[in-house]
Amino acid sequence: MLKTGSTMLKKSFFVGLLFLVMGSIAQAKVLIPAPPDLAASAWILLDANTGKVLVEHNADEQVPPASLTKMMTSYIVSADIHNGKVKETDMVPISVTAWQMGGSKMFVKEGTQVPLIDLLRGVIIQSGNDASVALAEYLAGSESAFADVMNQQAELLGMKNSHFLNATGWPAEGHLTTARDMSLLARALIQDYPEHYSIYSEKYFEYNGIKQPNRNRLLWRDTTVDGLKTGHTEAAGYCWWLLRSAMACGLSPWLWAPVVRKFVPGNHKSYWLTASVIMRRASFIPGAMSSGRMCPSGTVRKTAST
Repeated sequence: MLKTGSTMLKKSFFVGLLFLVMGSIAQAKVLIPAPPDLAASAWILLDANTGKVLVEHNADEQVPPASLTKMMTSYIVSADIHNGKVKETDMVPISVTAWQMGGSKMFVKEGTQVPLIDLLRGVIIQSGNDASVALAEYLAGSESAFADVMNQQAELLGMKNSHFLNATGWPAEGHLTTARDMSLLARALIQDYPEHYSIYSEKYFEYNGIKQPNRNRLLWRDTTVDGLKTGHTEAAGYCWWLLRSAMACGLSPWLWAPVVRKFVPGNHKSYWLTASVIMRRASFIPGAMSSGRMCPSGTVRKTAST
């Protein structure tokens, strides 16, 4: 009788242990929802460290890049500084062509000279078309010659489906890129020239007595955004490149590029609200999570302008 009771006790113990182990396994298993439908016509999500693509949609569709073009402009400027061709302290002359540029502006004046580093901030933070043209002319002699340099650099980076015609993203037939190509440029910009990448997180820049906010409003909405660039034209729609840093929550940082074309014209509030919602949804995409933990909403690092 004692032996039978002992056996039953052992069985009960092992059954209880089995339930405990199974319960622990069930608790440890992370339930990850399927990738959500995003309000974007083309996008790609990748690990910013490894370059591994986590998920994509129409990533090779050619689209007008709008002011995302300025990522390439800033990359080439940073490369020339790094290689000793120019210095941050160089005084760059402002031509009539640069001064007359429309769209977003740094408000440089014709006939003046501006420190190169100020113009770079004007490109990145204020998305200045005037600053972009001034830098293009200084580095290559003319904007068209600078576009040739942009295309050569794109080829070196493996951007197979991109073609640049200007330094600003001003609408031009044949001025095209893809989400995948821009991911290559974004990673190169971050990894090759981190000293200038930090500018993308600066919220304000003042020049000529005019203080302008960074065009990327997600810097204010989400504290995990690190960069990179936003843009808008009628042809391109709304598009932006984001780096979501996970340093604050122990995850791998990721890069995400959506192109969103269906917004109420002029409704910028709708634009940024939708951007915030899409970012949170993207956080649930398998691979954007690590060990079952998601970067908490409102933990971004840095982003830039239109």
